[in-house]
Amino acid sequence: MPVQWKGTAYPGVRYYEHESRRTRNGQPDKNYSIRYTREGTRIEEGVGWASEGWNPEKISKNILNVIKEGIRTGTGPFSLADMRARAVERQAEEEEARLREEAANMTVRAYFTDYFLPRIKREKRSWLTDKQRYDKEIDAVLGDFPMQAVTEKDVQEFTDYLCEEEYAAATVKQYVGIVKHLFYGAMETKIDGIRVFNGINPAKGVTLPAIHNERVRYATPQEVDLLLAEACTLESPDLHDAIILSLNTGLRLGELKRQKWLEVDIYGLMVTVPDDDKRKPGGQVPMNKQALAVYLARREISGGAPTTLVFPPVAGGAFRNNLSESFRMIADRIGLNDGITDRRYRLTFHSMRHTFASWLALKGTDIYRIQKLMRHKRIEMTMRYAHLIPDAMRGALDLLRP
Repeated sequence: MPVQWKGTAYPGVRYYEHESRRTRNGQPDKNYSIRYTREGTRIEEGVGWASEGWNPEKISKNILNVIKEGIRTGTGPFSLADMRARAVERQAEEEEARLREEAANMTVRAYFTDYFLPRIKREKRSWLTDKQRYDKEIDAVLGDFPMQAVTEKDVQEFTDYLCEEEYAAATVKQYVGIVKHLFYGAMETKIDGIRVFNGINPAKGVTLPAIHNERVRYATPQEVDLLLAEACTLESPDLHDAIILSLNTGLRLGELKRQKWLEVDIYGLMVTVPDDDKRKPGGQVPMNKQALAVYLARREISGGAPTTLVFPPVAGGAFRNNLSESFRMIADRIGLNDGITDRRYRLTFHSMRHTFASWLALKGTDIYRIQKLMRHKRIEMTMRYAHLIPDAMRGALDLLRP
């Protein structure tokens, strides 16, 4: 049965009643449409139902009159479909503007917490150190800043503040490095297609303090004897053995702590340090008698299963004792660092690796062999030991008479 259209008090607006559909008050639901002329053509478009909130006055005022005015002026909208399309487009523009404003107002703290921290947890082994440094200093100074508002001047002031607080130059560089990577990450992060940060990284042009952290001091044989004797007083033999191995192989503390028995070739007298893109260069290091004796003793105790650690966690715990801190404690206890504040001259566990290279040089080992044994990427890193190698000029000084 064809629908029966009925007119309203508003010209151009008509409706028909649905046979069974009802409004909330129980009245027959009405379906409204509008009729108008454009370019000599009579056009009719459906608007909607009374149950959806439509009524003749609302339709005439907000839709039909707007379309008629758009047709008269030639600016549109020219139809209800056009009107709806423009509303969708306007809504999308408003949403984009809202997102841009949200991205522009995102604080450093919000970006670090919601985006940067989850990312470095996935990608970086040392993410916890970055978080601790952010919580300790970065958040208090930059956390409340909107990302887009941070300038190079702000990061420079933060850098200067760290220097005033007497942080080591290398530590200052690490703090600024976190800020720099945070903003590089924001330049790649998009929220619904809107980039969190646009522009030049504010940490890029910051002036950093000069870093002078190359170890200058190496241990003498007498100092090593004192260290080993003191290490023997500890409950765990790990520090004593680690000192001997580092002195005789040049292995770093981290490399010793990660070392497995399958990387120790007792019969071939060779130690292999695995290559890892995220770590220092690996390679093979020969094993001398002193290192061999330590490995044999440790294997006798542990059994030397291929995939087990040479330095396993103490007493079955999750972590072995802090060898670096234990070294500092015994070095201070026997007075090897008394009165020394310049970190280049303080003896630390890493000084054992430095001592390994220094003793090689003092015995006349050529610089290229030292580079190979130290597994340095660049010869420039090894050249700091060149002055220790005996040469003709040093022999000439021995001829001087008082």
